[in-house]
Amino acid sequence: MRDFDLRALQLKELECLKEIDRLCRKHKIEYFLSWGSAIGAIRHKGFIPWDDDIDVSMKMDDYLRFKEVCAQELDAKYFYQDWESDPYYYSSWAKIRINDTTSVMADMVDYPTHNGICIDIFPLLPYPYEKLDKRDAWLAKLVTFFSSKRLNEYHLGKYFYENDKLKYFPSAFCDFVRDHAYAKLIHSHKHEECNYYLCNGCHIYDVSFPKAIYEESIEVPFEDAVFMINKEYDACLRSYYGDYMQLPPMEQRGGHGNILVDLERDYKTYRSERSSHANEKSAL
Repeated sequence: MRDFDLRALQLKELECLKEIDRLCRKHKIEYFLSWGSAIGAIRHKGFIPWDDDIDVSMKMDDYLRFKEVCAQELDAKYFYQDWESDPYYYSSWAKIRINDTTSVMADMVDYPTHNGICIDIFPLLPYPYEKLDKRDAWLAKLVTFFSSKRLNEYHLGKYFYENDKLKYFPSAFCDFVRDHAYAKLIHSHKHEECNYYLCNGCHIYDVSFPKAIYEESIEVPFEDAVFMINKEYDACLRSYYGDYMQLPPMEQRGGHGNILVDLERDYKTYRSERSSHANEKSAL
């Protein structure tokens, strides 16, 4: 049961998507509405009515260029979040966060990362095979393992990768290995020699699509605007979801768990309030 205004959240995310679109069009960076957002665009011409997030994908070269553009031109209302900009961030893809807002799993309020409302930006890794080879699969495991260091320090490893052995590694060492393993992974093959794009599903680069599926983009209506999607969206969505035009059963129409959302108050406010309440209890 949600205790926030879902439609208000969607409209806030839509504003953020428009900023992403503005920067991408200005700098000729190709992006694609993805996953549930792609289904929403095609089936509903906007958000899936019960969806609470937006997903965007970019080919790796565009993804890296988008980061550079954000460093110079992203509106101050937003924050580009990755390992470099936020040392407590743990995912292998970037997010655009909305400052002065809150969107966080209820039991992660105390975790000191930026927890504003966000849009996920997924990189598409060009790759010659449908799955990572042994070397690159090992690199992906290193990235996942060492990305979880700070989550485990806060006993939140269940959200990514829970392992007691991480306590024996200093944070600086974990960051170093993670960054170097990821750099080797994403620069392992040239675009022209690849036949697939790998993207993140449940794990890092564990879902693949033929390269042709992302060779061209088109515009589609989404709410009150027009955004980009891959021209071969149907092949992409059917291979992953099956008959995505069929509405799911009522019991499957939900969001992303027990999240705390506030469109007006910064996530830090909740963190300080929680800390104050804890101090009051301990004083009794």
